[in-house]
This record gives sequence, C-alpha cells and structure tokens, in this order.
Amino acid sequence: MKITRTAALGIATLGLALVIAGPLLPGGERLVRNDPPRTGHVTDLARASDGSILAGTQDGELWHLSNGVWRRVPVDLGGQPVTALAADLTGDPARGPIGTAGGLVNPPPGVPPLNERITDEQPTRNGLVVATGEGLLIQRGDRWERVLEDVFMYRLEPQTHDGGEYLHAGSVGQGVFTAVVDDLVHWRPNRNGLPEGRNVFSFVQSTGGYLIAGSDQGLYWQPAPFTPWQPLRVGLERSRMLSLLLQPAERDAAQRLWIGTDTGLHRVALTEDEQGLAATAYAELIEAPPEHVRYGISWIVPFGDGILFSAGAVYQYGPTGLAAWYLISLAGVVLILLGGWLMPARNPAGEQPTVPR
Repeated sequence: MKITRTAALGIATLGLALVIAGPLLPGGERLVRNDPPRTGHVTDLARASDGSILAGTQDGELWHLSNGVWRRVPVDLGGQPVTALAADLTGDPARGPIGTAGGLVNPPPGVPPLNERITDEQPTRNGLVVATGEGLLIQRGDRWERVLEDVFMYRLEPQTHDGGEYLHAGSVGQGVFTAVVDDLVHWRPNRNGLPEGRNVFSFVQSTGGYLIAGSDQGLYWQPAPFTPWQPLRVGLERSRMLSLLLQPAERDAAQRLWIGTDTGLHRVALTEDEQGLAATAYAELIEAPPEHVRYGISWIVPFGDGILFSAGAVYQYGPTGLAAWYLISLAGVVLILLGGWLMPARNPAGEQPTVPR
C-alpha cells in the first residue's frame, strides 16, 4: 500500500493526539474508593487549610492524605478509636489535639489530660472547647471547666454573624445550645422551632450566613443565632442527617448541599435570598457505598473538584476521566505505528527515482 508522506504524517499526528487526549477526556461524575491502607473502619475525616486530609480509624490509627498519597501519621493513640479532629488542621498533624474514645491526645500545653470519650472539639480564640457525653469542657488557662453537665454533646460549629462570634453545640435529645465566644461559660438553649427531644448531628453554613442543622429527622435552618429554626424540606424528613457539606454557587448556579445519611450520599440544590433558604427539588441519591448497610456516611469534606466521604472506607466522588480512556490512547499508539509503517522511504541524495518501463 503506497500513500504520500503527508498522509502518513497525518495518521501519525492523529495517533499522537489520541494518546494525549485519552486520559484528559471527561467521563462525568462517579464514585471511586480512595481509602488509606488502614485497619479498622474510618471514624473521622478532617480537611486541613492546605487541602490535605486526615483520617482516623476505629483501631486508633491516623492517616494523612497529601499529594495523592496516604501516609501513616506516627502518633500513639493507645489503640483507641479516633472520634474528633480539629476542623482546621495546620502544621504537624501528629501534634494537634486528637479526640479519642479514651480521651484527648495532645491537649493544649499546660492543660491536664482528659480521660473520657471525646465527641468533638473546636479551637477558638479563647481556648479549646471539647464536647463529651457529659457536657462541654472549656479551656480556661491551665484548667478545664465543665458546663452543661449531663447533656450528651455531639457536634460543635463556629459562626460569625453581624460581627459577633458564636459557637453552637448540637446535642442528643436536647437540640442546640449556643454561646458567645467571648463568654464560653454561659450557654443558652437555642432550640426555638426545633421539635422536642430533637437530636442534632451536623451543621453547615450557607453562603449568606444562614445556619443549617442536620437532625435525626431532617434539616432545619436559622437566619441568625437564637432566632426560630425553620424546616428545610428536601424529602429526607425521616432520615438521620449525619454529615453535611455545602459547596458555594458558581456563577448563576444554586448552592449544592451534600447530605450523608444512614443509606447513602444525597445532593440537593439550594436557593437563598432575604426570605431564607429553599430547596429547588427533593434531594437525589447519588450512590450508596457497598458498606452503607453497616456504616452511615459520617463525614464529608471538600476534595479537589469533588468530595471525600467516610462510610467505613473513604470514597471520592466528583469529576473523573473517561472510564475507557486507555482504549482511546491505545488506538492512538496503533495509528502512530501505522503512520510510521506507511511512511514512504526517502530517496538518497542525488538518486533518481526508478521509472517503471
């Protein structure tokens, strides 16, 4: 088969383009596993200010994800399950305060250790606040002060509103309590509008500053601290809202709220104005991980253009390359080889081509 040099070069060039384009072609959003080589299921995820991720496990291991690689953090947690990691991790991940089922590892310098199960922790400019099943522990210089004794505290959430700094505490059975950061000893019930006995497992804040609480029966939102809570209808009013993450709107798109429940990962679009928050439609089930029957989705954190979430293992959801991209690149390799095989040989300098008689 004889073709011109230009045609052969064209075939080879097309092949090179396919080789390069294969891994770059978009394949939509999908769920993939991005799990540390851990023992015990993952019990906590947290995102650092530099975008790296910490994962704690049931067996007391701490793992750090940076530049696409999971590495074990050399810290001795006594084999206790990891139950709380600071929301904004900076510096050496082995040195920050780590909540476990047996107490607080790496407490602030000079403060006595804690030997009870930690459910959450939140650094503030007035010291560390620790949530437990027996209330809150407030760092007061070199000592701890317990407040709201006998209240099972589950989740902490800081908020800045109209120049004031607040800290919210979600509880099991008693709704929400809130304090001003300047006075963390005095907490007030903040459950006007919440049904009696509501469990609050998660918080997130909208772009405009509205606070959203995830409960054992749906979502509620609050325009300002201590104002009445209002239901946010997303079609999951009988579900436990174990984890929440809100991605701000891009251009004219709506905000995207991610919801982790006992049965899987959900997503809903939210609109926001002076009248408040509203869902544009009911939440859609994205995909249930294989372990969803045994483990709910307890944590969701931003990761690249998508998210990471924990449900026993760690999963990644977001834009990915085309699943069969390697076939396209393989076809490109074949075209490069074909173009080279079909390429006419050059005539030696000064030699006249043979003319058939």
